[in-house]
Amino acid sequence: MPHYAYKARSHGGDPQAGDIEADSKQGAARQLIGRGLVPSMVEEKHEGGFLAPAALRQRFDKVKMEELILFTSQLDTLFRAGIPLVDCLSSIAEQAGNGNFRRVLEKVGRTVTDGAALHVALAQHPVVFSETYVNMIMAGELSGMLDQSLNRLTRLLERQDAAEKQIAEVMRYPKIITGALFTAVIVLMIFVVPHFIEFFEKAKLALPLATRILIAISYGFQHYWLAAAVILAAMAFASRWYLGTEEGRYRWHTFILRAPVLGDIYLKLTMGQFCQALANLIHSGIPVLQAIEVAGRTAGNAFLVGIFDEVAASVREGSGLAAPLSRHKVVPPIAVQMIAAGESSGALDEMLTKVADYFEREAERKIRLLSSLIEPMLIILLGGIVLFLALSIFLPMWDMTKLARPHH
Repeated sequence: MPHYAYKARSHGGDPQAGDIEADSKQGAARQLIGRGLVPSMVEEKHEGGFLAPAALRQRFDKVKMEELILFTSQLDTLFRAGIPLVDCLSSIAEQAGNGNFRRVLEKVGRTVTDGAALHVALAQHPVVFSETYVNMIMAGELSGMLDQSLNRLTRLLERQDAAEKQIAEVMRYPKIITGALFTAVIVLMIFVVPHFIEFFEKAKLALPLATRILIAISYGFQHYWLAAAVILAAMAFASRWYLGTEEGRYRWHTFILRAPVLGDIYLKLTMGQFCQALANLIHSGIPVLQAIEVAGRTAGNAFLVGIFDEVAASVREGSGLAAPLSRHKVVPPIAVQMIAAGESSGALDEMLTKVADYFEREAERKIRLLSSLIEPMLIILLGGIVLFLALSIFLPMWDMTKLARPHH
């Protein structure tokens, strides 16, 4: 009988993980539910590890955010129309353009047909459906308001997608310019500069510092490109390994938050996502403590996840949400004040939504500021490189013209 690795939570919100023996994923999920646990992930353990066929399929079983938003919106619309859940899933699966997503939805439909709840069926595909997604569906099913949970999920996913697209749009121009500049420099160093170097060597001139630096760079490009490529590849693999460790991930995420301009944008987007997810979970009926723990994982940043874990620990001890947040400088005081007001008025979920809106507006303002700064910075960078190349090549030629002039 196959073994399944699982992650689950008790009704009190305590996380649990382990292995279970069952005849199928559905059977494993039913066993966990029978033990009083709510599964968030159930996956069969395969021999062969990372390169096993099932593991490879799972790695490439990715779904675009637009497809997930469309699925959630369609499911909400069909469910509100009174169509049975199994028929909703079957209809959406038939229309799915992504083959991987279609197979996932077909599996979800079969699991629901076998009698499992929708959140249990979705939890078996953590690559596609996040823990926040599964928990909000679970809250909707338990409270009898699945349609409202689906509607809130659609809005949350749309906001996340819009923020990601804003950042991508801002960074597209610098990426194009950087790539073109890098290509131009390689062409110059390999095919153009060597001819000038040969010309200068024949003239036997005392070359200025800029020209000597250019010659050294060109020589490196021509004779040590393979060694440089190997070193860069080794550094990339080493960096990827280190970032895969807990310490490396924490240090990198801390560095990102402290980066000028970009760090502030990233912080505000992440805090906005946390507040919106927390508001949706609380409004859906998830206990505050469990909602904080689940929403905290949406951050995707080890440094911020640590902060949210500390906040959850304080709430577990009887504290409110605003007080532990106020102890961390990364959280703006105005957000803490708004959350405190929400706790006092008993409308925490509504105030968290307003805080999320505040962070979203601030992030958009910072993104506009960043886009206005990028162009002049690129112009300065390009101007510096062009000036360096011009001085490196034309200064020796200027000296040669002076030597060629007749002396009186």
